[in-house]
Parts: sequence; structure tokens; C-alpha cells
Amino acid sequence: MSELLGKDRKEILKDIIRKLHEGADPHEVKSRFKDLLKTVTTVEIAQIEQELIQEGLPREEVHRLCQVHLAVFEETLEREGRIELAPPGHPVYILMEEHRLMLELAAQLQELAKSIRGAGKVSPEAEAELKRLAEQFTASESHYVREENVLFPYLEKHGITEPPAVMWMDHDAIRKAKKELRELVEALPTMEFAPFTEKLEQVAQSLAGLL
Repeated sequence: MSELLGKDRKEILKDIIRKLHEGADPHEVKSRFKDLLKTVTTVEIAQIEQELIQEGLPREEVHRLCQVHLAVFEETLEREGRIELAPPGHPVYILMEEHRLMLELAAQLQELAKSIRGAGKVSPEAEAELKRLAEQFTASESHYVREENVLFPYLEKHGITEPPAVMWMDHDAIRKAKKELRELVEALPTMEFAPFTEKLEQVAQSLAGLL
């Protein structure tokens, strides 16, 4: 993918990410490089992250600061996210639609956690809704398996190896959060209200952020 970027432009983008990893304020970085950042593409973001990892930046460090990267490149991601990348029925289109639905589930879980805290109790209706959401998150496992078994190998075949590896870390974190949600639902009958709601809000926030 190296030929996709001019050397000077690529080095500037790499330097931006290095500065972020050194603790630079994302807002200051966006302000300083706003003209360049307006024209960055997701292909470029993937390329420079991959090359930085190959040059020695720990993969775990890239994963840890993904949210920071997103904050800096959010305009690019929002712009390209509005583009229809594949026609209906295409495997990528299906994966994107499934992801959209999971974002909706995460938002519903956050709203449910908030309403339970406000009510001061877990009503039978709220408990049923909580079980439904936990079951749907469990059922979403096939989405991640297909990404790992079909999408990631396809990217790797074309030389895009590090972004899938970082995304696999996200999958592991999502699986952990889904497991915590299932265990929390199972423990509901024996837990005190305060620690239950606190844990539920933590899990809901975690899933929403990861997704």
C-alpha cells in the first residue's frame, strides 16, 4: 500500500499519530493540521497505522489509543461512513447493517440501564428487556466469526495485516463485555440493586464505546 501516499504527506500523518501516542492534545492536533486532516482517507489511516506498527509501535498501544485516533480523524470517518460502500446483499453491506443494528442494541441497553436506575428497581418488564438484549448480543457472535474468517483473511491477502489484528483485539474486548452482561443478567436475582445498576451501566457504556 506504500505507493498510495506521497512520502511527505505520509510522514506528516505518521508524525501526527506519534504525537498522539506521546500525549499530545487531540484538539490541538486537529487545529494545527486541520487542512490536511480534511483530506485524509480511511485507506491512508489504515496504511499509516500498519506501517507504524511494522516500524516498532506496539500493536497494543495502537489499540489502546484507537479512541484518540477516532477523535482526530472523526470528520474523515463520518464523511466516508455516509458513502454506500457496497450494494445491498453484498457481504460487506450485510456486515455494515449488522453493525448498525448492534449499535442500536447498545443504545437500548444504555437507555435501559438509565431507566432502571431512575426507577430504583428492576421491574419484571425491565428484566425481560434486559434478557432480550443479552440474548441478542450473544446471538451476534456469528457477525464477528464471519469478519474473522472471511473479511480479515481477505484484507490480509491484499497486504492489510495490522488493522485486522487490531480489530481482533476489539472483538476480544466485545466478547468479554458480552460475557459480563450475560453473567450480570444471571446474577440479577442474588445481587443488591446498587451494585447491579452500577455494573450494568459500566457494561452498557463499555459495549457502546467498543462498538
